[in-house]
Amino acid sequence: MFSNAARRQLANVARSSRAASVRSASTSASSSSSSGLWRNFRLLAGISSVAATSYYIGALYPPEFAHLLSPRTAPPPLHPDDPAALAHIAELEDQIQHLPILEAHRAREDKDEWYETRPYLNLPEERRVNSLTAGTLKGPGKLAIPPLVRSRRDHTENWIFIHVGRALCGHEGVIHGGLLATLLDESLARVALLNLPEKVGVTANLNINYKAPTLANQFIVIKVKLDEAKGRKSRVSGTVEDMAGNVLVEANALFIQPRYAKLLNSGAVRHMLGEPSHSKEPITPGTVAPVPVKLPGGAQTLVDSRNP
Repeated sequence: MFSNAARRQLANVARSSRAASVRSASTSASSSSSSGLWRNFRLLAGISSVAATSYYIGALYPPEFAHLLSPRTAPPPLHPDDPAALAHIAELEDQIQHLPILEAHRAREDKDEWYETRPYLNLPEERRVNSLTAGTLKGPGKLAIPPLVRSRRDHTENWIFIHVGRALCGHEGVIHGGLLATLLDESLARVALLNLPEKVGVTANLNINYKAPTLANQFIVIKVKLDEAKGRKSRVSGTVEDMAGNVLVEANALFIQPRYAKLLNSGAVRHMLGEPSHSKEPITPGTVAPVPVKLPGGAQTLVDSRNP
C-alpha cells in the first residue's frame, strides 16, 4: 500500500505526463498545420507564376485557335487611290510571282505542257464593273490582284493562285465560306467550260466540303482536274489549299452546255478565260510570248499577247 504522500506524488507525475503529451501533440499539430499552409502557398504561387507566364507568352505569340476564339479587329481596307494601297498591290504582285510552290511548278519536267494566264486582265472594263470577282470584289483588302492561272494545254488541269484579303471574312480573320464557294465555282468552271463543245456552260450542281478554316490575308491555290467530259456535260473536282499544302476545301461540280450555246460568241468566252493560241511556247518570263501589262498598283505582269 502507498502512503498518501506517495499517491499524491504519483498523481502529480501522471498529470505532468498528460500535460507534456498535450503540449507535444499541440506543437506537432501546429507544426503540421504550418507545413500544410506553406505547401499550399507554394502551390498557389507556382500556379500563379505558370498562369502569368502562359498569359504573356500567349499574348505575344497567340496560337491559331486563339485568333478564332478571340479575333483581333483589323483596320478597314485602304482606299484604292491611297499610295499605300498601290504599294501594297505592287508588293502582292511581286510575292505571287515568287511563291515557292509556283516557282517549283514552273520548273517541273512537264512545264512545256502548261501555260500561264491572267484571265481577269482580258475582261473589258464595261464587263468588269459588273463582275463580282473581277470588279466588285477587286481592290486592297479583297481580291487585290488578278488570279494567276497555270493550265495544262489540253485543259484537263488548272492551278489557280489567288490572294484573299481581310475584307472577305465571315468570322473575323477567316474567309467567308460563300466567297470560297464563288472562287471554286469560277475555278472549276474554267476547266469545265474549255472542255465543252462550244466553250459555254452553266453550273448544274456544286458540292463543297469545308475541311479547315481558310485564314484571311494569305495566298491560296485552287487545284482543279477534269473528271469527265461527255457531250454537253463536264464533271470537274478541285481543292483549295494553302501554301503549305493543307487542304482547306474540297469540291466537285457538274457543268452543262445550254442548247442555245451555238448561238453565242464562244470566242469571246475563250478570250475572257485566258485561253491562249495553240503555240507550244510556255507563257513564262523570258519567252517570246509575254508582254508587260500594268496592274492597278503600278506593278507589271506578263500575259500572252497571242490570245485570240
